[in-house]
Amino acid sequence: MGFIRGVITGIGIAAAAAAWYMSRAGQDFRDRYRVDRKLGDFGDEIEVRTRDVRAKVGPMVADVRSQAEAQIADMRSGATDGNGSAAPADVLDDATAAAAEEAAEMAADVEAKAAKVKKAAKDEASAAE
Repeated sequence: MGFIRGVITGIGIAAAAAAWYMSRAGQDFRDRYRVDRKLGDFGDEIEVRTRDVRAKVGPMVADVRSQAEAQIADMRSGATDGNGSAAPADVLDDATAAAAEEAAEMAADVEAKAAKVKKAAKDEASAAE
């Protein structure tokens, strides 16, 4: 029984020593490569890009909405295309779908980059502990 306790104690001491060494090595790494500052810069860059995407998407969505409202108004007033069929509904659906697809792609890119930043920050926080 004493042998097993000794083995368990030895493993515990080795794990504690390894954790202490890794924390010191991690601190030296962070000091040398300034990881915290680089992560901050990366986060700032993602924030700027997110604002840029939002600035670009906002007018696009407003334009699509205005087009959709104009087409709905035309449909309500009885407007038809050249051969007398009611095609504005198809155009409205295509324009709405294209705008939604574009916005979804941009949002997915932003979310993916934000997830990378969060993961890097979480990894850094866990490494700092």
